[in-house]
Amino acid sequence: SATNDLLGADPLIGLSPEKKELLRRLRESVADLDKPDDSDYYYSRWLIARKWNLEKAENLLRTHLKFRKENIDPIRDWTPPEVLRKFFPGGFFGEDRQGHPVWYDNFGNLDFRGFYLSVQKEDLFKLKIKHLEENMRLLKEYSERKGKYIGCVTSVIDMENLSFQRHYHRPSIQTIREIVSVSEANYPELTKRVIIVKAPKIFPAAYNLVKHFMDKYTRQKIVVLGGNWKEEIQKYIAPDQLPEAYGGTR
Repeated sequence: SATNDLLGADPLIGLSPEKKELLRRLRESVADLDKPDDSDYYYSRWLIARKWNLEKAENLLRTHLKFRKENIDPIRDWTPPEVLRKFFPGGFFGEDRQGHPVWYDNFGNLDFRGFYLSVQKEDLFKLKIKHLEENMRLLKEYSERKGKYIGCVTSVIDMENLSFQRHYHRPSIQTIREIVSVSEANYPELTKRVIIVKAPKIFPAAYNLVKHFMDKYTRQKIVVLGGNWKEEIQKYIAPDQLPEAYGGTR
């Protein structure tokens, strides 16, 4: 039930001495590098993402810190092209039953081909990274405001109007795969749950095109709701936190 939902729980509660030791060793092993955060929560992200394998977690973190140096600073003052600001739908609204922020994404209405033809591929990457950096900042604010650790986001993805005609565009699918890979490698454990609503019949086939590029653990966090999704979604998000269009009272 919603109350004993363990996804997104505080990763440091009940941590074994062995895992505490791995956190200490990871912090020590990257002491020579500049990091955006030095908390146990920060180091736990990388260890959890690599199933507490110290060597793999250190490699992942070192690769990310190199990525930060090359990619994050240049986008701080970058303004996305107008077409992305106007037509790339999505935004935060309310929170789930455990107090995590909820991101809504109108994926089914995205015009892949249109974006691909009107903006540089690099701009789509920059926009995604900018969003993820904003997510990290928002989660920090949330945690401070609530006085407890809030480390991940619930996403509601609206698949209405998904169609092969509009969305099956090979270069775009390849770009999405690359964006998924970059996101997982550099922002691990940022997703609490992905709730898919209004999925048409073609959804399983469309999902097959990208799911192999997702971490197995990420795939386990995806929930596809059926025809009575307006009731089902309330298991995860209370009505007073849901927009009216999604069966809520807000």
